[in-house]
Amino acid sequence: MPNYIKQPINSHQELVRAIEALKGDVANQEKELATMAGKIPGQLFKQASGAIVPAILNTATISGAWNILKLVPVAQSLFSLFKKKKG
Repeated sequence: MPNYIKQPINSHQELVRAIEALKGDVANQEKELATMAGKIPGQLFKQASGAIVPAILNTATISGAWNILKLVPVAQSLFSLFKKKKG
C-alpha cells in the first residue's frame, strides 16, 4: 500500500488540498483492503486443502501399508498349507 506523503502546509488552500489528497489516499487504501479481504476465503481454502490432502494421502498410505503387512502372515500360513498338501 502506498504511504501518504506529507507536504509542508503554509496556507489554508494548501491545507484543503492536503486534506483532499489524504481522503483520496484513504479511499484507495480502503479499495485495496476490500479487494484483499475478498480474496481471503479462496486463499484459506487453498491453504487448507494444501495441508489436508497430503495428510489424507499419508494416512491412506500408512494404513494401506499396515493392511498389507497384516496379510503377510496369512499368506505365509496359506503357502505353508499348500506346500504340505503337495508334499
